[in-house]
Amino acid sequence: MGNRLIGYGSYLPERIVTNAEFERIMDTTDEWITTRTGIKQRHFASADETVVDMASAAARRALENAGISIDDIDLIIVATTTPELDFPSVGVQVAGRLGATNNIPAFDVRGACTGYIYALHCARAFFTSGIHNRIMLIGAEKMTRFVDMSDRSTAVLFGDGAGALIFERSTSSYSGIIDTVVMSDGGGFGCLHGTPDHRISMNGPETYRRAVLCMPDAARYIMQHAGITAENVDWIIPHQANLRIITSCAEKLCFPLDKILVTVDRHANTSGASGVLALAHAFDNGIIKPGQLVLYPAFGSGLTWGAALIRV
Repeated sequence: MGNRLIGYGSYLPERIVTNAEFERIMDTTDEWITTRTGIKQRHFASADETVVDMASAAARRALENAGISIDDIDLIIVATTTPELDFPSVGVQVAGRLGATNNIPAFDVRGACTGYIYALHCARAFFTSGIHNRIMLIGAEKMTRFVDMSDRSTAVLFGDGAGALIFERSTSSYSGIIDTVVMSDGGGFGCLHGTPDHRISMNGPETYRRAVLCMPDAARYIMQHAGITAENVDWIIPHQANLRIITSCAEKLCFPLDKILVTVDRHANTSGASGVLALAHAFDNGIIKPGQLVLYPAFGSGLTWGAALIRV
């Protein structure tokens, strides 16, 4: 059983925080931030804006784009690491917010920055088994819940937002979510993790070292498994965490930089929402065309990493 992409949507909070704003509150400069991360701005959710709010907004736009209603969906999977409530899941709350009447199953996955790859991995399995026909995948994060504005090493890195994709079962085995791979290494916990008091603890150099090894490895695995090379891939959408990581991964894969989609400059690191926000941006601006082959590698806390191959 194959599948195909039929709709997408995204949401970014109204408030845009530039590097200049950080210059006013901590010992940093726009040049320092840009040189080390590639980030120029990020979106911050308002205090009363929740992950469910953002996920629901992206989901509504995806449904409108696909020309269907929420009751036409038979599964919702949400990738998030920052829900305000331990339960119920963000997915169930989104179904309720959108007025679903078909008792749609919904659940969340927590794979940190690799969360959306984990969600795609689950969806591919459901399509392959024939259990579900039309699946909505949402990546939604309010990373500012964990940002310590006194820590310049992490405060400038993150942003908020949400994106959604809708896939439906298809007779084609080489469209939609073609292949996925996900991995983890709990021994790398100390590189990057959240703390009990909702802060981010990160060993920057070690996280960088592991990211530039794991993301290319996952991308190579996917290409080898699919029997393709970098020349067959139209676009790589890497997890948008740091421009230096993105550039290093492109070089290791011998992939030209003009085919690397970069949105980290405007969105910063939105964790599990990163890749889908970048894809939505590319669709909205006519960068990625229907039928093109997209490779999406990611790396995150856990440690987790993986990649997905999607024909859009």
